[in-house]
Order: sequence, then C-alpha cells, then structure tokens
Amino acid sequence: MSKDEILRLLRVSTTGYLSGAELAGKLGVSRTAVWKQIKALERDGFRIEAVPSKGYRLTASPDRIVPGEVTAGLGTRVVGRELVYRAEVVSTNTLAVELAQAGAADGTAVVAESQTGGKGRLGRTWVSPSGNLALSVILRPAIPTHQAPLVTLMGAVATALAVRDAAGVPAGIKWPNDILVNGRKVGGLLTELSAEPDRVRHLVLGIGINVNMDRSVLPSGFRDRTTTLSAETGGKVDRTSLLRELLRQLDHWYRRLQEDAAAVREAWTGLNVTLGKRVAVSGAAGIIEGTARAIDAEGRLVLSLDSGSTVQVAAGDVTIIKKA
Repeated sequence: MSKDEILRLLRVSTTGYLSGAELAGKLGVSRTAVWKQIKALERDGFRIEAVPSKGYRLTASPDRIVPGEVTAGLGTRVVGRELVYRAEVVSTNTLAVELAQAGAADGTAVVAESQTGGKGRLGRTWVSPSGNLALSVILRPAIPTHQAPLVTLMGAVATALAVRDAAGVPAGIKWPNDILVNGRKVGGLLTELSAEPDRVRHLVLGIGINVNMDRSVLPSGFRDRTTTLSAETGGKVDRTSLLRELLRQLDHWYRRLQEDAAAVREAWTGLNVTLGKRVAVSGAAGIIEGTARAIDAEGRLVLSLDSGSTVQVAAGDVTIIKKA
C-alpha cells in the first residue's frame, strides 16, 4: 500500500467521506497503516478533513504531479505505460535520451516538476519552473528516417488537443512546433533523433507547456508574446489531469502516425494557425517571405513566393506577418 493509492481512493470518492475501515478494507491493510499514510499526505501538502463517525475527505491538493494518479487507470497502449518522475532535472529530454540509449521501452515518459536547463529549438533555453509541465517521451516508431519530422507534427496535434480538452482554451499550432492560445505561445516541442539512413532507432519528443507559472519569471523580451494556461483560464489548471490527457492523446496519435500518416497531417491542418497566412521564415539560408500554403508528406512547410514559385522549408522560425 502507498499513499498514492489512498489519494486515488479519496479523489474518486465524490459522494463524501471514506472511513478508515473502508480504506483499510479496500487496500488490505490496518487502520493504523491508513492513518500513517494520511499523515504522510498531509506532510506533502494535501488537506484531508477527518470527522469522527464519517471518515476522511480530501479538501485541497498542492500544485504537484502525483505519479500514481497519472498512471492509475490511464488505459494507454504504449505512451505512459512506463513513467519516470523527478522533482527536478536539468532537462527531461537529456534524461530521456540517456534512458533511450540504455534501452528504455517505446512510450516511456519522463516528467519533472521543474527543469534547471530546459531545451528549446536551435540551442535555446526553455524556461521551466515548478508549476509548468515538462514532459519527454521515448518513441521507437516503425517509420523511415525521412518521415521523422512527422513525429513533431503528431506531438503538436496531441498537445493542442490535450490543452483544449483539459483547460478549455482554443489552442492552435504554429509550424513547426509552437502551441498558441489567442496568438501567444503557451507551449513548444523539441524532437531529438537517433537514426540510421533507412530507419529510426529512437526519438525523444519533448513537450513544454506553460501552465501555472507567473509570467514575470520570463525574460522581459518574451512576456508580450507568451502566455500561460492559468492566465488564459483565470485560475489554476490541474497539471495531473492535463498530463493524463496529453499521454492519452499522444498514445492515440502515435498509433495513427504509424497506421496512416495522412490522418496526422489532416488533423494538424485543422488545428494550425499558419496556413493561409503571409509569413517570414528565418533559417540557415536567411529569411524567406511568402504565403504558407500547406505541409507536404514529410512535414515541410510549402510557401508560395511573390515571384510565383513554390519552395518547401524543412526548418526555421516562422513569424506571421499581420496585415497593416
């Protein structure tokens, strides 16, 4: 018996209290053992009301992820069946890469309360204090190497849908890896690949979502174009519920990617905020400006240039040019 099991029973008891005898009977332990675990939960910041002749009732929870609550009844086939939790890491992606190289199973998820050196694209830092969601998933898809960029599209679809379902806000995707709410960035993805010329050995899909942090911790240059789910909803968002929904969405779309990649591109198109817009794409070759028309079979952005020609862009930073 663990305190996570008691916490799960208290959470699902929506009708009222659970007595010490009921908890002991469900878990096959003594009432004294139950009492000790209740005290341990209280030390962790959970508020549990104890009323004689009625029992225990959970009245408040700290803003922290409880691994046992994430995995209990999750029901996924691959993603999240193995969950590695850390209070703090340098980077969930770094830890996930190490685990992948050591043979960790397909779908193993790494989650942390905070990161001290979170990774962003192009060597940037991702600010990730406690209160946000930092997740990396080890994937071993049966796809050729040239289709690996589709994993980022798949992850963006899953993340946008999870945010919509768990927080009730209109999340959209900006190519290639940004999650936006009301025009501001609320999350991002970073995919790290290990592959041979003809096959993927493994990928690590990193996802960071700004959930309950105070935007004042962000560098001043980022605050105007960045938001958090709590700022958009007007209240704290349950990160455990968000994580569970994200793992379920990832599990679903990971299977779809390997069965029918076109379905992933179709879902991405329906959620995107890039296509049909005039954009500037900044990359190694400089800045290309044009109208975003589509994504191709390998996840590249198709641009129509003012000259009438068409180009495919495999990577770069996209700025949507607003009409004057």
